[in-house]
Amino acid sequence: MTDVKLQKAREAHAKAQRELEALEAAEAAKAATLAAEREAREIEYAQQVKETWRAEEEANSVAEKAARARFHELVAEEPWFVAFAEYRAHRFKRGHILNAAQGAQSRLGETATVPENRIYDATIAEDIINAAEQRAGEIAADFADELDAKREAYVSGGEA
Repeated sequence: MTDVKLQKAREAHAKAQRELEALEAAEAAKAATLAAEREAREIEYAQQVKETWRAEEEANSVAEKAARARFHELVAEEPWFVAFAEYRAHRFKRGHILNAAQGAQSRLGETATVPENRIYDATIAEDIINAAEQRAGEIAADFADELDAKREAYVSGGEA
């Protein structure tokens, strides 16, 4: 009697083994199909990027120029900027005064006693530039994340 039970158990095991192998093969085929589709979409997306990057760059360039113009308009109205520009203008004026005095001494045949102009960087400009570069980097990183998400959505079968 145990031989019959053993035989039935072996048959059930063999049947289950065949079903498991069939399911695993179907799963592997599905995974291969999905991988092939993903690869095809990745190539299609890369082709689209290759074909559209110039237009996207042009649009970005136009937007960049508009943003720069807006920046110049806005910053020119800021009292701190007006004061800073005036301060820097006096430094440049000093250079013109010194150059004129040096030219006068030279024209008169005198020994040059007027010092050379030295313009020192103002740290406020560097601080503003550093803050702007940091914020610009953050904005650009967000954009890069958006591009990566767009690509991933497209390659994964979603719409870009």
